[in-house]
Amino acid sequence: MTNSNLIAIFNGQIAHQSVQLCNARELHSFLESQRQYANWISERIKDYGFTENEDYIIVTERTNGRPRKEYHITLDMGKELAMVERNEKGRQIRKYFIECERQAKQKNEENRPLAIPEKTYTFTLTEYELRKLAWLWKIAERMRNILYALNDPLEKLGSRYSACVYGASREYKLSLDECQKLLTRMTADVECHPNDSRNHWQRVLPELRKGKLNNPI
Repeated sequence: MTNSNLIAIFNGQIAHQSVQLCNARELHSFLESQRQYANWISERIKDYGFTENEDYIIVTERTNGRPRKEYHITLDMGKELAMVERNEKGRQIRKYFIECERQAKQKNEENRPLAIPEKTYTFTLTEYELRKLAWLWKIAERMRNILYALNDPLEKLGSRYSACVYGASREYKLSLDECQKLLTRMTADVECHPNDSRNHWQRVLPELRKGKLNNPI
C-alpha cells in the first residue's frame, strides 16, 4: 500500500457543501486499533464532540442483504482520530489526509475559471440630466424614510403590510447609499451657488454630499 492510496477518499455532501470524506471503518482498520469498531467510533464521537452533519454523515449500506451503518467522516475528523491513536499509523494517515487536501485545493484552483473583468461604460450627461438623477435620489430617500416611519404604526395595527414596509425601508437604504456614493462622485465638479435659484442644485447638492437626508436609521 502506497501513500497515494492508503484508504479511499471520495467526495460527498455535508450541509449542502462538497467535502472530501473517508469511511471511518476503513480508517479504523488502517490504524490497526485493537478496540471493536462500533465501540471505537461511538466513543470517539462522544469523547471529542464530533457532530453529525458537520463532521460526519451516517449512511446505510447493505451487505449480503443486511443493512450496515457506515460513518463517512471529513478529513479534518479523520486527522483528529488519527492523532489520538499516538502511533506511527496515525501519523502516517494524518500526513496522507493533509496531502489529499492539498491536491484537491490545487485542482480546484487550476479549474477555477478566470475572472471576467468588469465592463466599464462612458456616458455623456447634460447638467440638467445629472441634476434630475440627484433629485431622484432625494425623492427616493424621502420615500424610504416615510416607509420606515410607517412601520411601527402598521405593526401596532397588525397590518399584513408591516413586514413588507419594514423590509423595503432597509433594502432601499442599501441601494440608496450606493447611489449616493456614485452621484457624489459624478457631481464632484458641480458648483453650488446658494443664491442661484435657477437650477435648484442648492436644494439637493448639500444633502447629497452629506450622505444623509434626515436619515432615521
